[in-house]
Amino acid sequence: MGLRNRKLFDNQDNTYFITSSVLGLRKVFSIHETYYNILIESLYFTRKKYTSYIIAYVLMPNHIHVILTMNNGKSISDYMRDFKRHTSKEIVKLLKKDKKDKLLQDLYKLGGTGNYRLWKDRFDDLIITNEKTLKIKIDYIHNNPVEAGLVENITDWKYSSARNYYLDDDSVFTVDRVF
Repeated sequence: MGLRNRKLFDNQDNTYFITSSVLGLRKVFSIHETYYNILIESLYFTRKKYTSYIIAYVLMPNHIHVILTMNNGKSISDYMRDFKRHTSKEIVKLLKKDKKDKLLQDLYKLGGTGNYRLWKDRFDDLIITNEKTLKIKIDYIHNNPVEAGLVENITDWKYSSARNYYLDDDSVFTVDRVF
């Protein structure tokens, strides 16, 4: 997939820089690869459902960053609701299977709703209106694992679009490249 010849900023559809974090910033996803795979599968599903373009992403142990373009006036709130609902359900099931009782107890207490909750209610979104901001945000996403001390080089983090852009590696997730 590619957006190299598409004008990102010449239509009414918005390109967003999204951040969503786990409650209490618990490092849920790094328990093992299956947790990250749930996020990847949900990114594919929501991209298809909302006919969106995912330009860049990074999956960190306790949060995600995604740059995406919504099409046809579809709602970013609906997109994130569906993404978070599905991943919450699947990850809580996996936590139960893996007997991560302490973590489940934390998510139950932090949720405050009488249910397990994985994600913070809100997500942060910034509408990207120009290519300069887009480049800055892509660089931020790609550098996130290095800044967190998880890897030395941006292409060493498996769950980042840096691998797509710099290594031409679509083995984890295929992004809609703009460069």
